[in-house]
Amino acid sequence: MGKNSIGSTITYFFLGEYFSDALRTTITVVLPIILFFYLGNPEAAKGIGVGALLISLTDLPDNRLNKLKTALWSIIVFFTVTLVVSLVLYSQYLTAAVLVLAAFSCSMFAVYGQKPSLIGTMALIVCTFVMGLHPARPLYFSSYILLGGVWYYVISLIQILIWPYRSLHHAIFECLMSSATFLNAKAKNYDVDVPLDLQQKEAIKLHIKVNQKHELIRNLLLTDKYAMNPDNPKGQLLLERARLLIDLYEQLNAVHYDYALVRKTLATGTSLKLIATLIELLAKELEELGRHVRSAKAYMGEVATNLEYHQKRVMLLREMESLNETQRKIVLKVVSNMNDIVRIIEMIRGNECTPGKHLQELSGAISYPLFITGDRFSIKEHLTLKSPIFRFSLRLAICFLFGFLLIWQLEPSKYSYWLFLTLVIVARPKFSITWKRNLQRLKGSLGGVVIGLVMVYFVKSPAVLLSFSAVFLLGFYAFNRLNYTISVLFITPAVILTLGSYQGHFDHIVHDRVLFTVLGCVIAIFATYLFPIWDSRQLKAKINRATQDSLQYLQVAIERKENLGENISRMARKNANLSLSALSEAIESASQEPVRKHLDFNALYGVQSTVYQINAIITSIYLSLNHKPEQADPQVVKQIVNNLSDGAVLPTGSNEQPDEIDPGSDHSTKQKLAHIEALSVAFSRFNAAFRG
Repeated sequence: MGKNSIGSTITYFFLGEYFSDALRTTITVVLPIILFFYLGNPEAAKGIGVGALLISLTDLPDNRLNKLKTALWSIIVFFTVTLVVSLVLYSQYLTAAVLVLAAFSCSMFAVYGQKPSLIGTMALIVCTFVMGLHPARPLYFSSYILLGGVWYYVISLIQILIWPYRSLHHAIFECLMSSATFLNAKAKNYDVDVPLDLQQKEAIKLHIKVNQKHELIRNLLLTDKYAMNPDNPKGQLLLERARLLIDLYEQLNAVHYDYALVRKTLATGTSLKLIATLIELLAKELEELGRHVRSAKAYMGEVATNLEYHQKRVMLLREMESLNETQRKIVLKVVSNMNDIVRIIEMIRGNECTPGKHLQELSGAISYPLFITGDRFSIKEHLTLKSPIFRFSLRLAICFLFGFLLIWQLEPSKYSYWLFLTLVIVARPKFSITWKRNLQRLKGSLGGVVIGLVMVYFVKSPAVLLSFSAVFLLGFYAFNRLNYTISVLFITPAVILTLGSYQGHFDHIVHDRVLFTVLGCVIAIFATYLFPIWDSRQLKAKINRATQDSLQYLQVAIERKENLGENISRMARKNANLSLSALSEAIESASQEPVRKHLDFNALYGVQSTVYQINAIITSIYLSLNHKPEQADPQVVKQIVNNLSDGAVLPTGSNEQPDEIDPGSDHSTKQKLAHIEALSVAFSRFNAAFRG
């Protein structure tokens, strides 16, 4: 089964979006280079090739209209910075001034969101390439960069016009695969050999990953006005799939047990093993479903409840006959949850859409633009040291200035621009990400240098070396969105082989590649202490945000949905998930910061785990068909609010523990709220330990 899984993964990779996009991009970049070199115009070959190469990295998965906007802005910005930098290259001091200003200005693009931020980053990389290529005719070279950008995006836009929902189908696939991994992690809760604390941390990480996949689907689908048109059947089909994915995720996350108590209660017999096996089979079904869901057509295969699943389920039900009442209630609850998951899998597999009339009513009740995550800010709000974007922009500009001062002290080299290229790539606002990027770039670069040297030693033909560099370029594009280390491992030999084939002096190229990469990484690391952005200082605010969103979600869950409306209900659920993800990411980032020794991470992980469990139980209340608002005891709700509110601290010396909730008892709203109250006591204890 392991070999089949690996084989399926490899096959899927080569047939999937990442590799096919990489192949299309590589051909788009290499074709004009070969053509213009053949026609005897190397300047055009380099300009158009570099323009297509760099602008391709601004091309993220998106819908047609957004891709067109990205194309226009990228082409305009690339042409402008190329022309300006080319015109000032005659003066070292003027070049330094322009690039330092560009480092600040382009980094400030982040004020307007993720895509403008990426365009700004790539514009800075264009500046460094222009500095390295040092074109003799600025206007001509800028025009070639413009042509390269236009050429690339014409091909990209043609592709999305032919297959408008390709990226969306792929995003849905990735969401299903991540959900399958999450479900496999859930199965480990019933494996007595897996420590529960490690399992809980793994589940939270996977929760974040699945939530990110849902965010991508929202932004791809809900911003596409063509797909959202009620008269567009394909768009409505995709909208229904997205809704079913959210329903599936809720079912995966809704039921929380005290798994230590579950393991203890079901210690005898085969119930635990059978439950784990059934959940793993459902995870396998999700993986199989993912391989077909990118198609808009219904998959005419087995139903989700396959023969093996049926057999194991029958065995579990027979096992129940020998269990006591408490044990039987646990198993029944788990079986009920699995039945709901099976129902949703079958609906996705068969594309069983909601009846048209109901879907139209639902579409009318939901204001979809509210659920799109966007960044719309005024630049004036960020012209202050309180703004992380401003602080990072200022820091990167100082790094560029220091880089110029350092280079002027070294022996002149035509490859010194690699220092600035490294700075742009590895310098990130947060220390943890900068440190991670540094390690990835160093490992990838050093490994790539070894590969490049081996190729040069064994292969003497420039034509063969250039062919290998094109293959390495394909590898770079294929892994650029998957694994940065591997992508650098590919691009480094591609650069060495290309430059060495045309200019010779492989040893000089390798020396400078290593030297300026290391210098750039060192500068980026030390610069993080200049106008630092520490996640450790934001933890309290993120904990408060997560608890406030959880409380809002609880208030929504215990009310009738029809009393609040779909928009309020769904937004509360989304905010609770997003704030928990933000808290989890902040804790992970803080664990890599220099000040980590001064933080109580046991308390922080306790807060994180407790909020995660509380949200899971709130989701089960939210989904409950039999729930009535009057079942919620106001006193219990008030106590939960007090425990989760900022400043709640248990009396000194208190050893109060969460009440044990019998997982086999009736999970009515009252019982679930009692469980939340017990968890909220644990939260106040962990939070007090963290703040203390």
